[in-house]
Amino acid sequence: MAKLDFSNEGIILVLGVTGAGKSYFLNKLGAHGVKEGHGLESETAECQAVQILLDDEEKRSITVVDTPGFDDTNRPQGEILADIAEFLGTQHALGVPLRGVLYLHKITDNKMTGSSLTYLNLLRSLVGEDALENVVLVTSMWNKLRDEDRSEALRREQELIDKYWGPMQEKGSYVAQFDGTTDSAFSLVYQLAGNENVVLDVQRQIMDQNKSILGTSAGEDLAQKLEKDIKDYRAKVAQLEAELQEELKEQPRNREQIRMLQEDKAQMEELLQLAEKSMERMKVRPSSSIKQRLKQALKERGRDAAFVLATALHLTLTVVQLSLGG
Repeated sequence: MAKLDFSNEGIILVLGVTGAGKSYFLNKLGAHGVKEGHGLESETAECQAVQILLDDEEKRSITVVDTPGFDDTNRPQGEILADIAEFLGTQHALGVPLRGVLYLHKITDNKMTGSSLTYLNLLRSLVGEDALENVVLVTSMWNKLRDEDRSEALRREQELIDKYWGPMQEKGSYVAQFDGTTDSAFSLVYQLAGNENVVLDVQRQIMDQNKSILGTSAGEDLAQKLEKDIKDYRAKVAQLEAELQEELKEQPRNREQIRMLQEDKAQMEELLQLAEKSMERMKVRPSSSIKQRLKQALKERGRDAAFVLATALHLTLTVVQLSLGG
């Protein structure tokens, strides 16, 4: 596939768990924009994107892309990781510069949740140590705090840095706050908009080395967790089945106890199915399908990288025209 020159364009990826404020952040960027049609908006769209036209004369733009929350209980984690990896692979194959990653974390969380910690570790695996200077660790929800809670929030922010973010800071990542305003949202974008292109580990692994999602560093990390989960879920299902069979032998039967055991078993089987589906989804090598989708999208959408990506990945695209001092 012939490479076009997209050096005046750029991508910023927004990551974070569900509820961290990713969609709110993009809504602030796109509040005065025009949502583009032409089949770009879909009921099944997993992500939204906002293209900001920085300089009409030089055709410079930056496109900020939302991603699914990693702790979405309705979708397997492996599927979400695959979606993020495939977006990054598509952007890399198209040749659009990636300017950086904004990672959002709620300052209102009293402690680091298990899903947030899992996602933070995956972030490092996706990005790779050499690209951490293109990552901004953003605390969100400052606008939700009461005045009397701000000092406690500042203490939590420092705790995040001391306990979790420090090693990334040492490699060049920096910490910022999103206060919920439009100015704050654009300020964060502008911090990354002028960066040189960065290639993440996951992009090299799936596109240049033709690895499966499972074969990437991030995939291997998630697989370790999933393998343990699958083992635990299977053991729990077997235990509940044994308890259920014992209960069914009792006379008279305790219908309430039987119902509770059946519900617990069904719930555990659902978790097992999601974990197994995750592992299956990550076995895919996405490189060839990405190239095929891009080829078709380039035919349909021409030379605007944001539109090509939106078409290839079923993103909802909003276009905002302004100058950011450039």
